[in-house]
Amino acid sequence: MVTTQIQENVESEHEELSSWTSSGLLKIAGIMLTIAVAWRIVDQFVLGLGSTWMNIFPSKLFPFLILLGFFWKYRPHEIGSVLGLSRDKLQARLTIGIMIGIIFAVGIDLGGTIVFALFIDPTYPLQLHIINEGLLGYMFIFFLVNAFLEETLFRGLLQNAFKTRYSVNASIMISAVLFGLWHAGWPLLNGGTTTEVMTQVFTIVFGATILGLLFGIYYERFSSGKSLVGPIVAHTIINFVRECFKVGSEPVSQGPDMVFSNSGIMTATLLTFLLTFIPLFIILWKYRIEQVTDFWWRLIGKDSDKK
Repeated sequence: MVTTQIQENVESEHEELSSWTSSGLLKIAGIMLTIAVAWRIVDQFVLGLGSTWMNIFPSKLFPFLILLGFFWKYRPHEIGSVLGLSRDKLQARLTIGIMIGIIFAVGIDLGGTIVFALFIDPTYPLQLHIINEGLLGYMFIFFLVNAFLEETLFRGLLQNAFKTRYSVNASIMISAVLFGLWHAGWPLLNGGTTTEVMTQVFTIVFGATILGLLFGIYYERFSSGKSLVGPIVAHTIINFVRECFKVGSEPVSQGPDMVFSNSGIMTATLLTFLLTFIPLFIILWKYRIEQVTDFWWRLIGKDSDKK
């Protein structure tokens, strides 16, 4: 009797494993996205954690742990190929991710204001504001976990899932749009007039979609679909700098700058965005990480095989 019961339990567990290991990626992606969205809505709109020192950290950490735990148990061989958590060329990917993050943070988030003050209105005060200075260490961890969740979910699982039904370019676009919509909650939560809210929603969704496209292209073309380490690092730096450091007299609240009351700063920021984004887009679309690393080692006069 005991032997029969043990055998039934083993067979039941085997069936469960077989079911999840053979499930389509689109089904799994839909489940994981639903969990993440539901948790995000609860943390933002029900618990109001966004106005606390904790921010919506639970909706970043636990959906990521659920996603990682699922693949660890049922599909461990896909942690690298689907979630993008691969150690392939780790040092090079870390370095490139840091470079992209700094280029974006300085060239766009801070660069527009600096260009405006230096070349358009020299009287504009270039004041550095550090938001929640006492929580900078925590905020870095927050944005690191956030980057792990958003990159493995949107660029990893979702983008790879859509590739099972659509073309690569269509999959990048769909994933990027969903990533943009993922950010629509903050303007709705902050409130304001209908026009203000809709303007802020469009701005933040559009900006996040563009960033999603860039990271999607990085993953599919520059990285050949092998690793998301670079986007995770860049994503962390961009969010950390954007939401914790402000240059100028406005704005000084935490969060992305969705509205510019000064049209000159808006124009300068748009200019620095184009000068930063377009060359980076072309490089990530045209070249592969192997070509970039080989060029670097030749430039400094070392053998790439010894790196």
